[in-house]
Amino acid sequence: MPGVSEWVLEGTNDDRQDFKIVGTWDHPGRQSWDMASGAAKYPTDLWREGTLTAMCLRCPYGHARIKGLDISEAEKLEGVRLIVTYEDEEIAAMPKYVPAYFSYGKSPLLGDEGEFEGDEVGVVVVADSEEICRKALDLVKVDWEVLPFILDCRDAGKPGAPILRPDMDPTTNMTGNTFGAAVKWEIGNVEDGFKEADHIEIIEYGRPMWNQFRSMPPAYFSYWDDDPWGNPDGEKVCYVTNHAHFPSNGPLVSAFQGMGVSEDRVRALSPYMASRYCDFVEKRGAQLAPVLSKRLGGTPIRMVSTRRQAFDASVPQTFFTVRIGFKNDGTLVAVQSKNVHQVGARGGYGDKTHGHLVLPPNAQGFKSTACPNIYSEMEYYVTNGACTTADPGKDMWEPVNLAFAKIADVLQMDLSEVIMKNVKITQPSLEACMKAGKEAFHWDEKWHLAGQRRLEDGRYHGVACRACWSMTWGMISYNINLRLNTDGKIYMPYSEALIGTYWPDAVQMVIAEEMGMKLEDVIVYYSANYPNWQKGDAADRGSTCTWAAKEAAVRMKERILAVGASMLGASSAEEVDIVDSMLVLKADPSVQISLVGIGQFGEGYCGKPNVPFQQDVIRTMNVDFCEVAVDPETGLVEILDYCAAHDFGKVIRPSSAMGQLEMALIMAEGRALREEIIWDENTGVLLNGNMYDYKIPTALDYPDMDNVAVETRCGGGAYGSTGVAHAHTNAGLVGLAIQNAIGGDFIAMTPYTPDRVLKAMGKIS
Repeated sequence: MPGVSEWVLEGTNDDRQDFKIVGTWDHPGRQSWDMASGAAKYPTDLWREGTLTAMCLRCPYGHARIKGLDISEAEKLEGVRLIVTYEDEEIAAMPKYVPAYFSYGKSPLLGDEGEFEGDEVGVVVVADSEEICRKALDLVKVDWEVLPFILDCRDAGKPGAPILRPDMDPTTNMTGNTFGAAVKWEIGNVEDGFKEADHIEIIEYGRPMWNQFRSMPPAYFSYWDDDPWGNPDGEKVCYVTNHAHFPSNGPLVSAFQGMGVSEDRVRALSPYMASRYCDFVEKRGAQLAPVLSKRLGGTPIRMVSTRRQAFDASVPQTFFTVRIGFKNDGTLVAVQSKNVHQVGARGGYGDKTHGHLVLPPNAQGFKSTACPNIYSEMEYYVTNGACTTADPGKDMWEPVNLAFAKIADVLQMDLSEVIMKNVKITQPSLEACMKAGKEAFHWDEKWHLAGQRRLEDGRYHGVACRACWSMTWGMISYNINLRLNTDGKIYMPYSEALIGTYWPDAVQMVIAEEMGMKLEDVIVYYSANYPNWQKGDAADRGSTCTWAAKEAAVRMKERILAVGASMLGASSAEEVDIVDSMLVLKADPSVQISLVGIGQFGEGYCGKPNVPFQQDVIRTMNVDFCEVAVDPETGLVEILDYCAAHDFGKVIRPSSAMGQLEMALIMAEGRALREEIIWDENTGVLLNGNMYDYKIPTALDYPDMDNVAVETRCGGGAYGSTGVAHAHTNAGLVGLAIQNAIGGDFIAMTPYTPDRVLKAMGKIS
């Protein structure tokens, strides 16, 4: 039977009930004005007098190696200032950056092998303008050795497939995954489970590569100049664009690690990066820009990319074949799963060597069901086509929801009932989300068996729901440092580049709440080189960095009250409090003094909750609902209504929290109906690396949304909060709604384009 979640809220005041600031609206973000007004300076905006432009040679083949280079004609072009090749002694001597958790990366800063079409390889040109750079690169004569390529990870494991990385393993394209998850695992005994099943079905599910899509192409700006603070040895400092949202990558880290300089010789130039969603990939320009600038005596270098070149990192392919066994009452008793997953090209320096940074599906979602017998087999293969980055969605839950939908379809049951019957932990989180979501979506009015309803305009009508756990990426210890200045305000530095997430504002609210400060008296500010390790987006890690901020704020308040007690004539700190940034006497609140000028205090906290991940106990869940209309003649699908009922645990900043849901559902809509990276199978050349053929959702594609915030205080973050958006950016829900509309088998491959829909209806072959 489905169970009840048991957990213990951790840390000081985690069970707080009296909230004055946390959970309230109308608190503009500290950077909102900058971004809305255009005052924010992004990497593409950075420029100084005398700035030069740098561009890399791009591989024109699906996989190729440089056999010979002739740069003599390019060097003669007027306006060319420097050409560097992979044979350059300094470049060749640069260390190959190999993260400890991905030991088979080993990508040079500028190598002779292009692992995919568009890969940066062999040559970098520095010139007066982008136009001159392009002309110079056209004049470079390259003798290419075209190598075999593989675009589909399923092909990489076939007998006779070319070995793409013989330096890693000369016998196979198979690799391990980033976090070391088991390739094969079993719970119970699957064969025994199938023997007791009343029904056995096969489910196929596949996802192509899709692009994370940065709102602007990556750019890297760097120069060397004097240190305004002064270094005793007089060595100049390297200035670079801001770094990314993960502690081990980005331009800043690439700069000092690649050049072997200490971090105090590197300065970040801007806190703004433009939106990036779980995109951990930096181009070689992150490292090349400072190297080239130093070579040219500190001249500012701007390395740029085109929109097409921003398609070089994408979410990996994954393919499932799942055999399920279930009883007549709808309970799942056996699951046998095989998952073939793509690692992708090595391709670049810095983070491009990392490959897939999150736990691949590997049937992990089935561990959260009550099914007693599960067997999972995983295969990871390197390919060409693009390097892979982290997937923001919970694809490990897609085959789970497909299994639930298959059970409901076969047994003619309500899908929501099948979900509640089979998820291991339903109370309180899943039960609360299901109830709230069904009411907001009007599920009982809309639900019907597959293929049983048409709209007045003749289109097929379909609805579906899916469940998923919520993520709390709390593996990083957060270093929070607070300072009370003589102006009576609390200051907290952070170092993460802003990528469209709200965690600095959430942290500000938690600190103000715990300390009794006015929100405007808590200053969370950007400090480029501050090592607080608060990297992470607000969707997930925000809940755990606010937990650390809460602990630091409690300690800071204790220190201030200890001093304030004597100033107010109290015998102990218990007799005083901070209210609206004023020290007050509890017995007589009219007796109060300002914090201005009482002294300077510093307090810090470094740590994380004891159980940051949801592992053995699933605490917070969510349920998404979708309604579609399918045109029987064209196969076009329109999403009529979306509803996400999400258990936030505790909402910290409502406007951002609900925005996270809207953003995630729009990403899901794009993945479901249109987004797909396509290559020419004969050449390995990218065919849709532009905004005409790779179609992302626009404002015109937004469906109705009726999102619901649920708060059970079950999460592992501050006040029981938990992650948000990762749980919702999945295409599968739309596919389930389409199947409910048209009947028949589930469409096995995303996106659900008109041709695939028509094929599923039997109208085309």
